[in-house]
Amino acid sequence: MSRIFWTITATVTIATATRAQETAIVNPVYRTAQTLVNDGNATAGRALVDSMVAAAAPGSNDYAEAIFWRAVLAGTAADAEMDYRRIVVDYAKSPRVEDALIRLSQLEIARANYDGALRHLNVLITDYPQSPSRPRAGYWIARALFDKNDVQGGCIATADALARTREDNAELRNQLTYLNQRCAGVSLSPTAAAPALPANTESRVDSSAKVLTAPVPEKLATDSPKVARPASRPPASEAPTPISKPLSVEPSKIDKAPPVKPPAGTTKNNGSGVWSVQIAAYNVVSQAAAMVAKLKKNGYEARVDGTIAPFRVRIGKYTTQSQASAVQRSLKAKQITGIVVQADTQ
Repeated sequence: MSRIFWTITATVTIATATRAQETAIVNPVYRTAQTLVNDGNATAGRALVDSMVAAAAPGSNDYAEAIFWRAVLAGTAADAEMDYRRIVVDYAKSPRVEDALIRLSQLEIARANYDGALRHLNVLITDYPQSPSRPRAGYWIARALFDKNDVQGGCIATADALARTREDNAELRNQLTYLNQRCAGVSLSPTAAAPALPANTESRVDSSAKVLTAPVPEKLATDSPKVARPASRPPASEAPTPISKPLSVEPSKIDKAPPVKPPAGTTKNNGSGVWSVQIAAYNVVSQAAAMVAKLKKNGYEARVDGTIAPFRVRIGKYTTQSQASAVQRSLKAKQITGIVVQADTQ
């Protein structure tokens, strides 16, 4: 486990711009400590971080930042996990919460506990729906689903994360494009099983060890010098190639399924609703339009979202996530697989 932990530690220290990185400058003391650890002087590096923990006022953002870096540079997975959980539970308003949730998910992936990883990521999506970390969370959701052999779910997550990733985030787009090569020829059929996501219970973790789930609408850390690239990143000799095949859909059940109606008591808002049910994603807009036409013919309020690939086929616009989730369950009962997404995202 220690070797896996250090692989994960090296991976998560570099990759992504998160909210904390976009809004704050990392204290140079932590950069120095990280350099010391990376250069083999772990004792001195960790002692430097410990001094920052001792100097910070408990309950403050400075204290949360200090224990975050103590976790990043921890010698064992258990020590790191303890501090990440503490940030999530006791410092919910810290800019480091999203980092901590993603890192906890990576530790679970290292243990092959993919459902545990998804639970942490679902908390991030539910509690921080507008987070800049969301595309990176989508990448790790896709990784967990692919590792679970849920290829369809992984492809849905990859397409959604790609749609959310800014054009200037070349590194993340390359990683997602590389993952998306696994989706060539994969049919996101409404007759296929829904992605295997953990069941809903609660939306928080506790600091003792147990991880609980959050409602799942759909689908790290700090940059650092002198650390290994993420394992999923293609080597230089295997640069990612553009997506060449569409994420196709074979709507064999759509003709047979009666139109879905929102459950009693829900309110539909075609102008301002922000939640929808996504049932497919295509790289070719005409294919998405053909699917929408077929759905409309059978009574569904369907549309194409997105002006660039992937073009997403979505049903309805609802004012709350719970309304869209109810429609998703109704669709699933008719053998039409979908995921709940925010309708106003591209």
